[in-house]
Amino acid sequence: MAILANIPGSEMVQSLATNQDLLIPIKQIILDNFGQNGLYAAYLLAIALVILILHKLVKLGFQLIFMVVLPAVISAFVLDIFMPYDFFYLLPVTTALFTLGLVLRNVGPAKG
Repeated sequence: MAILANIPGSEMVQSLATNQDLLIPIKQIILDNFGQNGLYAAYLLAIALVILILHKLVKLGFQLIFMVVLPAVISAFVLDIFMPYDFFYLLPVTTALFTLGLVLRNVGPAKG
């Protein structure tokens, strides 16, 4: 915790890192009702949820890069060549269009 002492707002970080007042009652409830095996199952469930959330975030990040950022920059550059508008005026428009396309693609009909 000595490393965190020089960071602004480190009091909050230290209190979150050392404060386990919320986890101890939950751990005790699981131990009382389900025993040690239930505690292992709860740990596995928490790890699985963290991995699932990280997977979704990484997938969304790659989708944003490859389906929004790169096509928007390329299309803004191409439109800049053929239209009288500047690249930086076209970039927000193309970014909005490709973002809308990504949203519609992910919200589309269910895949069979």
